[in-house]
Amino acid sequence: MATLKDIAAEVGVSISVVSRTLNPNPDKNAYVSQELQQRIRQAAESLGFKPNRHAEFLKRGRNPSIGVFIPEIPNRLVADLMFGISHGAAAHGFPLCFHFGRTFEEYGRFIESAGYSGSGIITYPFEDEVQARIPELLDEFRARGGCMVVISNAPGCKDVPTVCHDDARGGWLAAQRLLERKCQVFLAQDGRFTPRTEGFNRCLEERGIASIPFALPDFERVFSSVAGTPARPVGIFAIADEDAFAILAILRRRRMQIGSEVLVIGYDDLGACRHSVPPLTTIHQDFKQQGMLAVDNLVKTIYDRQVQNVLVEPWLVVRETA
Repeated sequence: MATLKDIAAEVGVSISVVSRTLNPNPDKNAYVSQELQQRIRQAAESLGFKPNRHAEFLKRGRNPSIGVFIPEIPNRLVADLMFGISHGAAAHGFPLCFHFGRTFEEYGRFIESAGYSGSGIITYPFEDEVQARIPELLDEFRARGGCMVVISNAPGCKDVPTVCHDDARGGWLAAQRLLERKCQVFLAQDGRFTPRTEGFNRCLEERGIASIPFALPDFERVFSSVAGTPARPVGIFAIADEDAFAILAILRRRRMQIGSEVLVIGYDDLGACRHSVPPLTTIHQDFKQQGMLAVDNLVKTIYDRQVQNVLVEPWLVVRETA
């Protein structure tokens, strides 16, 4: 593993200059030019230098581990998020401690254990029925000096750095696609993930069009109210791929021509989308990028650097249903 001495020899400067440059909290009176800082950091990267976080945080009376709480949901989104967080933490030289769960009690135990020893947390508040209780836990964590980044659109988490997906943009992209396909009637799923539906409807409203809302249990009844009209195609937006799969099953049972007279767009781009019948057009969210950006922001927070909230852009994946 490369050392400060190796980097100093590569650049042709003293070890103290390299140390000042790579120190996350450098002495403000110890000036190193921007050009030299860039050369040192490039040399550190090319030589594979990794800072000794354990030695650094020992002086603080803490350990350098980053605690991560993720809902226990076995799908591509969670896997990609874990990959991104792992890659980001490795790049910064921080070890990770993952926690998984689906209850408020499990979340509370995570916050309590993470608040007394680690360097910071990346947290995914979850489940609507307990989200109202989570901000109090997070406030207590921060009052104890804890650093955190939130990676979901949880309500009540004010003044906390966030790295979230731009759900409104995803809904807007779905509506834009259905407009491009000349849909005449639009059905938009209501319920959780409200920003997705809001973005979808905003795109339509810009063109003077209103969608017909539906909840998944009532989809067949709502669809029946428009199925007898001559207006075609009918465009349907589901706020999650799993809901879109259920809608596709109903449409197949009704012998609708999916992809021509009825178009369907889901959200999430789960692995099963390419294997559905027909393959599902959907909105892809880059959870790997989100994980890496979350680590970047947490490291900045740990070292009292300026942090800006981030919205990760989704994109449309076109398949046969739309």
